[in-house]
Amino acid sequence: MTGRGVVATVVALVAAGGAIVGSGRASAPDVSGPAPGDPVDGATLFRTKGCASCHTGPDTTPAARIGPDLSDAASWAGDRRPGTSAADYVAESVRSPGAFISPEFEPYGGPTGAMPVLEVSDDELDALVVYLLGE
Repeated sequence: MTGRGVVATVVALVAAGGAIVGSGRASAPDVSGPAPGDPVDGATLFRTKGCASCHTGPDTTPAARIGPDLSDAASWAGDRRPGTSAADYVAESVRSPGAFISPEFEPYGGPTGAMPVLEVSDDELDALVVYLLGE
């Protein structure tokens, strides 16, 4: 199976609710987010929104690494796009994953077909940025 075939298979599994998250057991990701009034936690969102299914995070390892490693995003996110802060780059990558194709996404060609656009509130986006940048 080609690299793109693997990506397509994993994306199909995630879309069908068969995301493999941390424990090695298949389970559907909880995409609902926190209940209204609950504090927003970036680490929890990273897992429940499905990010940890494909990306290595500060405290997660995916069963199949499909997307770029985000565990040390603070060290490179501010340098990825000239004139764009690390926080703005990460936020854009969550909201519009195809806006800038990470050089780390080779050889698959970028997230335009594989990275889903996440439905996140402004508070959730802020929490994810803080989590990924260790702020």
